[in-house]
Amino acid sequence: MPSEDHGRGVPAMAHTLNVDPTAIPSLKSAFAGALARLDQQIELAVTEVRVRPWAGDPVSSEAAEKFNERSLESGDSGLAALLGYQRQLKSAMDALILVERQYQTIESDNTGLMQQGGC
Repeated sequence: MPSEDHGRGVPAMAHTLNVDPTAIPSLKSAFAGALARLDQQIELAVTEVRVRPWAGDPVSSEAAEKFNERSLESGDSGLAALLGYQRQLKSAMDALILVERQYQTIESDNTGLMQQGGC
């Protein structure tokens, strides 16, 4: 049976992140700002990056085709990387929103329990 440490001598760990509830609004703001800037860059990439054969000859046609494929069309293109990063940022934002709601629910429940207990 293979080792769970994958030969590195380090046990597998779950990925968790502890976030101070008071830090969530500023984290959301930072992520929202990053997303807004990234959205602009993606829009520019989609609308402005594609090049056309500048000299109308076979060499510039091939160069333009390769540039466009590498920049925008292939699975590992620059645009694909930007879109992947965008998905990760959106996922992080969704997670922060969920955690914030959970903290608010817990805080509300705790407040209700304290009020019921006469505190």
